[in-house]
Amino acid sequence: MLHVKSQTAKEISEMLLKITGDALLSNDFETFAPCFHLPHLIETPDCKKVLENLDDMRVVFDRVSDDYHRRQVTNLVRICEVAEFHGDTRIEATHVTHMMCGAQRVVDPFPAFSVLEFIDGRWRVSSSQYAVDKHTAVGRALARAAE
Repeated sequence: MLHVKSQTAKEISEMLLKITGDALLSNDFETFAPCFHLPHLIETPDCKKVLENLDDMRVVFDRVSDDYHRRQVTNLVRICEVAEFHGDTRIEATHVTHMMCGAQRVVDPFPAFSVLEFIDGRWRVSSSQYAVDKHTAVGRALARAAE
């Protein structure tokens, strides 16, 4: 069988949160993109979007990254609250994001739920649900992408 459980589900989730958060803040799409499986379902209470290809993903990535830059976000504190294996190649995880500018919180923290799957030899996020509205970075990016 695959050696996909050499780390805990929480360690895997935290690793992906760190990689993707750093990539968003440094505008590094090349590091960000391989962390996701396409098609990728991304949802907020206001919007549901399937990112079919890298071009779709790039649009959302650029909008979120640009929003972080405009808001002067210097750090994303993303805390994995729960992560559990559901089979050998699937993890369901929740995390809370704190968007920070230095020691100042930019917006209220918000939760997210993600499904991680072991695909093509690596862990990837296959779907994401964010408890955000259309006024947060992810919410605005999805609303604009759906237009």
